[in-house]
Amino acid sequence: MLSKSFFSRLGKKVIKMYKAHIFDRATDIRGNRFKGYSPKYGAKKRAGQLTGQFSGSASTTAPMVTKAFYNDLKLRNVSTKGFRLKWSSRGERVNHLAKMGRVVTTDDQPFPTDVVLEIDRQFRFELGRLGKSRRHRITLGKKISSLGKIFGK
Repeated sequence: MLSKSFFSRLGKKVIKMYKAHIFDRATDIRGNRFKGYSPKYGAKKRAGQLTGQFSGSASTTAPMVTKAFYNDLKLRNVSTKGFRLKWSSRGERVNHLAKMGRVVTTDDQPFPTDVVLEIDRQFRFELGRLGKSRRHRITLGKKISSLGKIFGK
């Protein structure tokens, strides 16, 4: 069994990588750049005229204006069996963004590919360090699958 501290460290690392992928690089869950905004909204965002807008959001197509959505993603329920990430109060924004074509997570692919590969790498390293079998089942999102199934292998 892996330790709670391992899952806590892994969860914090996953959050950083996820935020870098979605918000800093402005790419969706599948690695595609977020599409541009409508001309009217885009002009307002670039000019910094949106309510509560922070200055760093003016030049990006990432799904953030006030940084509240960015800061709301938290590590929850860390145990010896794993961890959960959750938007504390802005989870409804995920579905709203998906309807607009700005997919930040799905049931089939909860994390970007580079984050999933890092999770796998960390698991393999920790299991090897502990001298345990390298064959384990990893649950990502609502599906229990091997990493091969996630990448279509």
